[in-house]
Amino acid sequence: MESLRWILLGAGLAFVLVIYLLGRSRRQRKQSIIDELEDDLPEFSAQSLDDVDEGVGAVRIVSGADVDDELDILISSENEAVEGETFDRSADADEASGNTANEPEMPSDIIVLYILAKPEELLAGSQINSSVQAMGLRFGEMNIFHYQPDNRKVFSLANMMEPGSFDEHTIHDLKTSGLTVFMQIQSGDPLDDLTEMLQRSYQLAGLLDAVLCNHKRKPLTEQDAENYRKQVSEYGSAKSAATEPVTEA
Repeated sequence: MESLRWILLGAGLAFVLVIYLLGRSRRQRKQSIIDELEDDLPEFSAQSLDDVDEGVGAVRIVSGADVDDELDILISSENEAVEGETFDRSADADEASGNTANEPEMPSDIIVLYILAKPEELLAGSQINSSVQAMGLRFGEMNIFHYQPDNRKVFSLANMMEPGSFDEHTIHDLKTSGLTVFMQIQSGDPLDDLTEMLQRSYQLAGLLDAVLCNHKRKPLTEQDAENYRKQVSEYGSAKSAATEPVTEA
């Protein structure tokens, strides 16, 4: 009887050790994948960015024409919760800021990327959940994920399928054809923010074995990255010009 007790104890310890080793091996494998992705960043990241230090039933794919409306709803709701006011990029906002039809149009302050599943494939919610957290994003406002170091929101990630949000209780059962990554240009270091968004989105796409695409849902290129940098710079310049006080001669 005593020997049987020792045998069972030994078997239990061996089982615990196996579980520990399997978990450790899985974590090391995921970290290894991330490290490989960091070493394998595409040329656009090295050249243009380094210089700044899971079904869900019937769904509707958000069309390209709907993107701005969907993002406006998300961003407006977030800002309303935080600041008590909505964010509006409509003609009313232009009128309120004093813009007229004769003045240059303000560059868009939204950068949008897509992480799309490969043809005939879907992204699994369980993998999305673990991968986005590995990239430093956390589940939060509007039931989507945000990258916000030091509590400063840099960019967000939503489901490309309606309603765009995730349910933390059922995300492991989710399957989707893609994800939307978006950033609202803000004060501070917007080029650094863009760098973080591009690099982490690229690495996330690698973890998900998906394709990182531009706002037109075409594979992201070095030229796309440069265009986004230009957009960020032009928006900052235009905003600064619009807020400069007018001096009389």
